[in-house]
Amino acid sequence: MIRKTPKSKSDEHKTFFYKKMFSINFFICLAIVMVSGLFAQSQKGGKIIYAELLLPDTYNPLTTTDNETALRLSELIFESLVFIDHRGEVQGRLAEKWKVFNGNKRIVFTLRKGITWHNGSPFSADDVKFTYESIMNPLSDVPADRRKGLEVIKSVKVLSDNVIKFDFKNSVPEPEKRFLFKILSQKAHDGKAVISKLSRKDPIGTGYFKFSRETKDKGVILKGWEKHYLGPPNITDITMRYQPEVSLLVQSLILNAIDLMIEVPPQKITEIANTGKFTILPYNSLTFAFFGYNFNNPILRIKEVRQAITYALDRQKMVDDIYFGRGEVISGPFSPASWGYNPDVMPRAFDVNKAKALLKSVGIKDTDGDGIAEYHGKPIRLKLKIPLYSGNEGGLSVCLRFQNHLKAIGFDIKLEHREIVKWKKEVKESHDFDIVFAEWLFDNSSNIYSLFHSSENKAKGDNFISFNNRKVDSLLAVFSESINQEVRRRINYELHKILNEELPYTFLWTLEKNSAIDNKVKKFIVQPYRFFTFANEWYIPKEERE
Repeated sequence: MIRKTPKSKSDEHKTFFYKKMFSINFFICLAIVMVSGLFAQSQKGGKIIYAELLLPDTYNPLTTTDNETALRLSELIFESLVFIDHRGEVQGRLAEKWKVFNGNKRIVFTLRKGITWHNGSPFSADDVKFTYESIMNPLSDVPADRRKGLEVIKSVKVLSDNVIKFDFKNSVPEPEKRFLFKILSQKAHDGKAVISKLSRKDPIGTGYFKFSRETKDKGVILKGWEKHYLGPPNITDITMRYQPEVSLLVQSLILNAIDLMIEVPPQKITEIANTGKFTILPYNSLTFAFFGYNFNNPILRIKEVRQAITYALDRQKMVDDIYFGRGEVISGPFSPASWGYNPDVMPRAFDVNKAKALLKSVGIKDTDGDGIAEYHGKPIRLKLKIPLYSGNEGGLSVCLRFQNHLKAIGFDIKLEHREIVKWKKEVKESHDFDIVFAEWLFDNSSNIYSLFHSSENKAKGDNFISFNNRKVDSLLAVFSESINQEVRRRINYELHKILNEELPYTFLWTLEKNSAIDNKVKKFIVQPYRFFTFANEWYIPKEERE
């Protein structure tokens, strides 16, 4: 027989206390859940309007060139297997997880389940394989440099609807970073692995926003995708308007015709901030500006000449005067925000006397007193190609300063303005220039192989200056083959030193960029790589919606 022990009065009090506490905690938790649900619900709704200086060249994220309007739209409509967050770390998007095998010679992605395209068809690993094959198909209108990062892939195999395997030809450092490209629907493209710039074809993606329609004034209206696998975005509508004039774009913001300006001109920041209606958020886009020298020109092939030009430029004053001090003069081919930047390599100081001494040491001087220096009896006259597009007004001022500074050392510089498409054709294809003004923008500013390796000296290649240096080639080859991050960092530091000495470019600066967003928009995070990466989290409180 089992005897029950009678409860004491204290036991009864304890039991009553625990029951009461459980009841209280239960209702507290229930209240928290209800409040959280109500708060989450209150975040849903509202519209955002932003404007662009350029029209998208296409709605296909793979065939666009350097059109930032198209890239930003693609960030809203399409998704990649992985993305780089605002801390510079790789996160999964369409891929739930991945694993690397065989000494970085294989990567296997496990895709999220339950994903559908905006047209309702299911997403699968076949779409990923189709996209990769479309990029690599030479008949596709995909820029050659977009294929380059994937040329190391040996084979791809779909293992199941949500598992796909990529094998590489050799060990690949950080292999997941090869898969930042947007994924296309195989069905939407009729299964044909040849994609073109069908700019007016409605894009179908898996992103947080679905393409709705074009407006009569060439804008684009996007609607929040209610069936997104991670839940719909808080904002229900995003409209992109086309406004090619910077001054009118600024006025549109101040007059509340738009809610967001992606890149505010430095001279307008104070004016916009003083309205009290907008939040100014700075961001670093891993961009650096430069003057590049054509090594096919025998004068510019002389290292001392390139060094003299760099000494002759007062870069800090340019940053202060033209960009209101919102930038940092650099000494090499990386943004200071990049882990590849060597802080021990200092920028050359402005020194006209040193510039003239360097030129004299290689036989360049003004012998007839006409203000123009000669080399082997011929006056030095060089043409500078400038890309012409709205928003590059600061660049025009920089080139005028360049022309004036070089006049002080006896160089006659002719400025040649070119619309951006013609500029690319003359510079990258025809190599018809002496000096170029340009900037590079990177998702991950660390691998400069395409810029300075001699093998990239070809039509449309990034090494359009025809730079050729054996030591640089050797270091770049080791960098590309190494999977050790510390080894790669040391190589970049050494490359930084060499390139600061050789100066195939005069490295100018990296600028702080600033966006302006209406104060009604909350949880606004600026993603330096792709502006709208976290647009799903933005919200407008109910009381602040129109």
